Amino acid sequence: MSSVSVYVKAIDEVLRVKDEVRELVIKTTRDIVRESSLVITYVHIGKLDEAEELLRRLKLKIDELDSKLNQHPELKYSNLYLTTLSEYVEALQFLSIVKFRCLKPPEEVGVHYVPYLQGILDLIGEIKRYILNLIKLNNISDAWVYFNIANDIYECVRGLDYPDALIPGIRHKVDVARRLLEDLREFLIDMESRIKLIEFLRNKS
Repeated sequence: MSSVSVYVKAIDEVLRVKDEVRELVIKTTRDIVRESSLVITYVHIGKLDEAEELLRRLKLKIDELDSKLNQHPELKYSNLYLTTLSEYVEALQFLSIVKFRCLKPPEEVGVHYVPYLQGILDLIGEIKRYILNLIKLNNISDAWVYFNIANDIYECVRGLDYPDALIPGIRHKVDVARRLLEDLREFLIDMESRIKLIEFLRNKS
């Protein structure tokens, strides 16, 4: 056996192990994304206890996978895994703002800063959905509370002026959030005016 053959065989063994881990990552991340989406659904329909329990199980699943990826940094910091973690962050923070009206800090969430930032920016879209449900209940005051939370996220993150290589996808998400918040602000102002007009006419009659 030539020396080159020995070298390649050793590399092949390393790659075989990494490929097995990669398959595990693909399977587990699918589960994490699906269950994170379910958490968000639970929060929207008011099943906060169920959301909390599912998040607890998700955290255990993420911690277990994370420990296995410590020996495989190219997978741990891959776009697939980081994007999946951002879905978890979005679900976790959505429950937090609905229950406590504040975000959990990065050290408590326990993920890389990229999925943390991606997740809280994506959260703005879920806050919009939550606000629209509040409007259906004529709860304009709470709608403004959640709008201000979303706007604060946007204002804080948009100040991070770094290249995409350091914070991938953040600039695009900031632009999306800006347009969403502009439209949402106009909508809330319009709805607030309509509600006040209806109340005025009701009191006059």
